[in-house]
Amino acid sequence: MRNRTPVTPRISFGLRLERLLHLRQGTDLCPPDRNRVRVRYHWTVQALPQLNSPVFRHRQLPSSTLALATLAVITVLGLTFRVWGLGTLPPSPDPDELSIGYNAWSILETGRDEFGTPYPTAFRAFGEYKRPAFIYAAVPSIALFGPTTWAIRLPGAIAGTLTIPVLYALAVSLFGSRAIGLLAATGLAFSPWHLQFSRGAREAAFITLAVALLALCLTRATTLILGTSTTGTMLQRVHLWASGAALAMLLAMYSYPGGVVFTPLMVGASAWILRNHLRRTALSWVIAIAIVGVGAFPLARQLLDGRVGARFAQASLLNDVELQKLATERIERDVQRGIPWILDHPYVLAARRAVDAYAGHFNPTYLFTRGDDQPRHHGTDTGQLYLWDAPLILAGLVILARRRSHPAYQFTGLWLLIGPVPASLATEAPHAVRSIVMLPAWYLAGGIGAVGILNRLRSGKRVASNLIASPTITSPIATRRRRVAPVIAGVYLSLLVPTVAYYAWATTRYYSLEYAPYWLDGTLEAFTYAQSRVDDGTFRRVVIPSHTQAIYLYAVWATGYAPSRYLAHGGTGQIDRATVAPLRFDPFEQRVVSWPDEPGSPDTLYAFLKIDGRQPPARARIVREVRDAGGEVRVVLFTMPT
Repeated sequence: MRNRTPVTPRISFGLRLERLLHLRQGTDLCPPDRNRVRVRYHWTVQALPQLNSPVFRHRQLPSSTLALATLAVITVLGLTFRVWGLGTLPPSPDPDELSIGYNAWSILETGRDEFGTPYPTAFRAFGEYKRPAFIYAAVPSIALFGPTTWAIRLPGAIAGTLTIPVLYALAVSLFGSRAIGLLAATGLAFSPWHLQFSRGAREAAFITLAVALLALCLTRATTLILGTSTTGTMLQRVHLWASGAALAMLLAMYSYPGGVVFTPLMVGASAWILRNHLRRTALSWVIAIAIVGVGAFPLARQLLDGRVGARFAQASLLNDVELQKLATERIERDVQRGIPWILDHPYVLAARRAVDAYAGHFNPTYLFTRGDDQPRHHGTDTGQLYLWDAPLILAGLVILARRRSHPAYQFTGLWLLIGPVPASLATEAPHAVRSIVMLPAWYLAGGIGAVGILNRLRSGKRVASNLIASPTITSPIATRRRRVAPVIAGVYLSLLVPTVAYYAWATTRYYSLEYAPYWLDGTLEAFTYAQSRVDDGTFRRVVIPSHTQAIYLYAVWATGYAPSRYLAHGGTGQIDRATVAPLRFDPFEQRVVSWPDEPGSPDTLYAFLKIDGRQPPARARIVREVRDAGGEVRVVLFTMPT
C-alpha cells in the first residue's frame, strides 16, 4: 500500500489564531484528540497579536490610527450637522422644548421649577411629569448663553454627537471590527432620525446616548466574563463595567419614560446570553443592582405617588378612549346574543393593537419612505432612515440570523426585537420617539451588512469566520470580484451621498415652510409684539385664551420673563391645569374666555392662537395678524369692543 499522508482537519487562519490565543491562556477550545474540529464562539474584543502576515494585515484594515482619524472627522461633521442653524431650524421651539428651557432657567435662577418645587426629580408639565436629565443638562447651557432657543437645544446636539463615538466603540467591542464601527458611526452621524431629535430639546437624544453607553458597558463586561479569567484585576474590571452599566441604566431611566421599560429588557438580554456564567461574577451584578436600586429610589417614590404612572396613563393603550368605546359596544352586542365576550375585553383588544403596533416599527414604509405620522418626528421627504440604508440593513439582518449562535449577534438581534416594546404599549404607533432606542442597533445591522457584502464580493463565497470583521479566506480571491467590489461601493456611495445632500438641502429649504404649523411658528413673535404694545402704554394687559394649556410658555419665553418674578406671582402652581382658573403673571393672564359674555375693554389685548380650526370671535377688532414661516396666520392680536 502507498503511504498516505494523515488527513488533518482544515482550520483557517482565523481559527488557528484564535486557538493559539486560547492555548496561551490555557483555555484550548479545540483539543487535538478530537477527530472533528469544533469551535465555540465567544465574545471577544481582545487585541490580536501584531503578526507580520500579509493576510493578518488585510484582516486588520483600517489601521487603528486611520480609524480614529476617520472617526474624528465623522464626529466633527456630525456636530456640524447638529449645531448649524440650531436656533432657527426647526423654526420655533415647541411647548415641550419651552417647558424644558424655562424650567432649566428657573432652576438656574431660583433653584425651583415653574411650580415652585425645589430641585425636583420629576418636572410637572401638561398633565404629566418630565424626566429631569435634559432639564438639568440645559442649566449650564442657559447659564453660558442665556435663555435662548439655541441654548436649550445645545445639550441635545452635544448628546447626539457623543453618541457617534460611543456607537463606534460599541461596534468594535461587539465585533472586533473597526470597519463596522466606522460604518455604524457614519450612518448615525447623518441619520435623519437621529438628526431630527438631536437638533431639538428632546429627551430622545439623551436616552439614545444612555442606551448606547449601557450596551457598551454590558458588552465590555460580557467580553471579560466570556473571554478571560475573572479573578484578581480582571474581576475588578468586570466590577467597573458593571457599575458603568448601572449608571447608564439610571441615565436612561431619568432621560425618558420609555427607559424604565427598555433598559431592564436590554439587561435581561445580556443576562440571558451570560446565563451559564453569572455565578462567577455574581458580586459584580450585585454591585450594579445596588447602584440602580439606590439611584432609582426617587423613581420608586414617584411610582407610589402616581407621578410615574401619569405619563403611562396618558399614553397607554388601555386608556385609549376609542378602544374603550369599541370594547363596550362589542361586549354589549355579545351579551345580547348570548355569546362569549372575553375576546372583546379591553385587555384583549389592547393586546391585538400592541402586536400591530410592534410590527409597525419594522414596516419598510415607516422606516425608509414615509416616517412617523407626526411631522415633528422626521425630516422633509424622508422616512426615519434613508432609503439607501435598506439594502445594507437587510443584508445585516440576514447575517444576524445566520450567526445567531454568536453572542455578539444574539445581543444585536435581541436589541432590535425588544426595541419597539415600549412604543407598542402606547397609542400613536409606530412612534419615532418611543422607539428611538433601537436606532443604534439598526446602524449596527447596516454596518454588519456592508462589511458582509464586501467580504462576499472579495472572497466569492460566504465568510466562514466567527468574526465578520476578520473573514477567513479559504479560497483564492477572484480578480474579477476584487475589481467589482470597489465599483459597487462607488455606485452605492454615488447614490447615498446625494441622498444625504438632498436631505440637508430640503430640510433647510422646505421644512420651516411646510411644517411651521406643527411648531407653532410665529407665536414667540406675537408675544414679543404684545409686550412692546404694553411697554408703550397702548394696552395694560394681555389675555391669552386657554384653549391651549402650554401657550403661556411662549409668553414668558418671548418676553424674557424672569423666573423669580414669575414665581412671585405664584408660578404655574397657582392653578390646577385641569380647571378653568386663570393663570396671572403681569401683564399676562391666561384663562378660559366665554366670548358672548366677555366684557370689552380698550386697554386689553387678546392673543388668540389659531390651531385646530379655531377662529377669533366675530366682534373682534384685529390689531395685528402674525404669520408663521409658511405664510399662515398663526396668532391674531385683537381687542373687544365695549
